[in-house]
Amino acid sequence: MNLNLERRGMRLLAVVIVAVLLALLTWREGRQHWQAFGQWQTLAQSALALRAERTLTADDLQQAAKAREISIETLEPGSEEWLVRGQLKDERVLQDWLLQLEREGARPLRWGLQRGESALHFELALQR
Repeated sequence: MNLNLERRGMRLLAVVIVAVLLALLTWREGRQHWQAFGQWQTLAQSALALRAERTLTADDLQQAAKAREISIETLEPGSEEWLVRGQLKDERVLQDWLLQLEREGARPLRWGLQRGESALHFELALQR
C-alpha cells in the first residue's frame, strides 16, 4: 500500500511539474508575442509621424506627373496650397494621379477638367 501511495505521489508531482513547465512556456511565448506586437505598433506610429512631417514639394509633383504622362504647364506655390495647371490625355490618369498624391499625404482641395482640341486641360489645388 505504501508503495502505491508513493507512486501516486510521484505521478501527481510529475503532473504538477509538467503543468508548471507548460504554463511557463505559454507565458514566455505570450510575452514574446506581446513584445513583437509592441514593436510593430511603435514602428507604425513612427511611420505615420514621418509621413505627417513630409511636405509636398514641386519636385514631387513634377515626378509624379511625369510618371503618369501628365504635362504640367504651371505650378504656383501659395502659402496654403499648390495651384497646378496642365494637360493630359485621359481623365482616368488624373484620377490615378490624385489617388497617388493622397497616398503621399497631399489633400486635393478642388479641381477642374476641360476638354480642349487635342487634350484635356486640368486645374488642381492641393493643400500643402
